[in-house]
Amino acid sequence: MNDVDCIVYDSFLPWALDVAKKFGLTGAAFLTQSCAVASIYHHVNKGLIKLPLTGDQVLLPGLPPLDPQDTPSFINAPASYPAFFDMIVTSQFYNIDKADWILCNTFYELEKEVI
Repeated sequence: MNDVDCIVYDSFLPWALDVAKKFGLTGAAFLTQSCAVASIYHHVNKGLIKLPLTGDQVLLPGLPPLDPQDTPSFINAPASYPAFFDMIVTSQFYNIDKADWILCNTFYELEKEVI
């Protein structure tokens, strides 16, 4: 039987990385959304985008200017999804800096500006 060396986990289940580290394993976070969406959530999480959105456009590195309605619904209408907002915007990033790798559901040519 082969030993387990690494846990690849959905970033929405960050506790899996804690379990991996507890057993001395490496861990790879898998961001199931696009890099552009992950970037938006990350910037909100870090306080670089303030909610509720104000102004006509959202400006982020590597992305074209976005109208508020072009952002994910968790961002342009956060009060509409209170049960999911914390999980989507906060929880998935709480320990991501401890992951050995971060895998994204994309490919370079599609999102090279944001990658």
